[in-house]
Amino acid sequence: MMVALLTTGGLARAGAGIDTGTDPSVIVERHVRHYVVEPDGTYRLAVDDARTLAAARAVPDHGRFTIRSSTTLDEIVSVEACTQKPDGRRIPVPPGAILSQDDGPTRATTIVFPAAATGDRQVVHYVVRRHTPPFPGQFDDVAVMPFLVHRNTVLVYDMPPSMPLHADAVGFVPMPGDSPPGRRRYQWRYVNGPNERIEADAVSVLDYGRRLVVSTVPDYPAFAAAFRAATAGKALPSPAISTLAHRLTAGLPDTRARVLALSAWVQQNIRPMDAGADAGAGAGALSVVPHAAATVLDTRRGDDRDRAALLEALLAAAGIASTPALVNGGNVYTLPDAPALGVLDHLIVYVPDIALFVDPAASVKAGDLPPALLGKPVLLLNSGTFAMTPVLQPQSVRTVAAVDIEHGTSTAERTVTGALAEPVRTVVRADGGGPWTNGSLATTDHTGSAVDAAVASLMRERARHLDFVCAAVDVEDETRLRLPQGLRVAALPGPASVITGGIFYRSTYTRENGAVLVRRRLTVRHGRATCTPADDRAMRPALARIRRDLRSRIVVAGIPSAPASRARVADKGVAPPARAQGGHGLVREVEAQVHAIAPGAVAAGPAGDLDEAATAEEAGRVRMRVDRHVARPQLAAGHVQQAVGQQRAADAGAVAIGPHQAEHEGAEVVKLGQFVAAEADDVTGVDGDEQRAVRIVQRGTQP
Repeated sequence: MMVALLTTGGLARAGAGIDTGTDPSVIVERHVRHYVVEPDGTYRLAVDDARTLAAARAVPDHGRFTIRSSTTLDEIVSVEACTQKPDGRRIPVPPGAILSQDDGPTRATTIVFPAAATGDRQVVHYVVRRHTPPFPGQFDDVAVMPFLVHRNTVLVYDMPPSMPLHADAVGFVPMPGDSPPGRRRYQWRYVNGPNERIEADAVSVLDYGRRLVVSTVPDYPAFAAAFRAATAGKALPSPAISTLAHRLTAGLPDTRARVLALSAWVQQNIRPMDAGADAGAGAGALSVVPHAAATVLDTRRGDDRDRAALLEALLAAAGIASTPALVNGGNVYTLPDAPALGVLDHLIVYVPDIALFVDPAASVKAGDLPPALLGKPVLLLNSGTFAMTPVLQPQSVRTVAAVDIEHGTSTAERTVTGALAEPVRTVVRADGGGPWTNGSLATTDHTGSAVDAAVASLMRERARHLDFVCAAVDVEDETRLRLPQGLRVAALPGPASVITGGIFYRSTYTRENGAVLVRRRLTVRHGRATCTPADDRAMRPALARIRRDLRSRIVVAGIPSAPASRARVADKGVAPPARAQGGHGLVREVEAQVHAIAPGAVAAGPAGDLDEAATAEEAGRVRMRVDRHVARPQLAAGHVQQAVGQQRAADAGAVAIGPHQAEHEGAEVVKLGQFVAAEADDVTGVDGDEQRAVRIVQRGTQP
């Protein structure tokens, strides 16, 4: 297994505006990893690295070099480093600048180069000894190079003749060379070149990019057999385990209920392995071999392998057959040809009688899987065959909000079900000190639109070039909007329905008890855990339609007042603005204004286009603004305004929200996109969404 990782950072651009995924600010002049492996699986790794900081932006991220190793399996034998300055000076890194820090099973040894600067060449040599192999008698390694410029990067494996290597190499080419006496040498050179930029939610580089995976195990059935041999006898039920299993399952109606009860107990009662804890007899973090199930029960702590062993023992004591199963716990969805523990790095349990996968180390409800494990290949260790975790599992998010614009208040309630709910329960358990299944949870966080968030997540990239994780979606919003006094609903958007390619969306806008009720629901079902760039392109039109609907606007109008008050508009007798701060991302401010318009100042054309436009009169305007910080992305384009060309039209108090519809007493829409000149400067764009105004004239006027 690979134990050394090089720190990377910075943007990767080879030319202006073109992101190649490769960072040219650091040039790796030489990087050689040399493994000398023994028949028992132990090895000695020597690494020589020399790299140049070619640009100033490389200094903050690459002024240090980090070596990662196992706290229980490895020993750092030696570390040497120096800086070669452009003028030829050689500055050794003092011992005090080489720092070590343990984080659970991992030790990070960091070399801090003093006074790092552009043009420096950083030289590192270190040696690591693997004294306890995670897989006794076997060796594997997973190598993915940082996205830098590589001039000479080579990986060398000196193996015993009895341990041939099997490789899956992409972007690495084999190098010819002689083997030392009594050894067999394998070596590969990394092929430098552009990389694909790592996109949001993209699958692992191991799925598509340059990689080198080597293993002494020829295939996955042999890998499962070796795993069974290494872990034999670790999941046997002890008397204490049998007693516990019978107590937990007593009176439960069926196999599924018993499995869930046992898994839940392990999840809630076995703590994670402490940092630096004694692994014991070659077991522990990063090791295939778990502690004995009885030991895990006694100590009440363990890693994923320990918890799986205990759950197997509990199930066996309850008369339920199960098998351990290996899966990748990250974002690897395609397994390499050469099996490696660095890829199949997480152990769960499969119950074949009810076709159920359970993860006793997960922070989700028993019976659910963490989202990262859905839709993945799983190696069943008892049979050496593959299965697939489910792509879908029940989970949903529903948000109900009520917004009072006049008083600037809002309330929201979010209901989360399925696997998504367990993190909330975990927070409550930690805070309240006990199990929690029902009740209310108060939060100071702003509760936004679940539909908005789902659409934004699916459109995080402008264009995709890599496969990406596209989880199933089931979200719903219900928002009740109450307008300020003096305003009424003049028109609502029509209902929207989008059904295409696994995307199902519906929205309705209705008047209800003096308020506006907006309901939106989005479900997305792809039938698999990952999507392709072609899938992304196919989804874009539907997602764009949904996003437009999310930005739909409601037409509101002032409630007509007595004629006497209308006559005062020309004298600027306009009611003070009604303001609403905050809310559910809807309306922030409503204000009424009047402006003088010079005779004939009509942007659309000559004065005759509007009745009596040649006469100097006052024109009324009502403007509504959206608070971008609250509203985004739901109504980020909600800057709403309307120009009125005549006094009589202004008296009616119309507000047009959206170019496709407007209602007004005694007036009608005759053209889009024009303002009278005095208000032309109010035509603005918000987040790139063009604001189109409506021009209204007295009914019957022909423009």
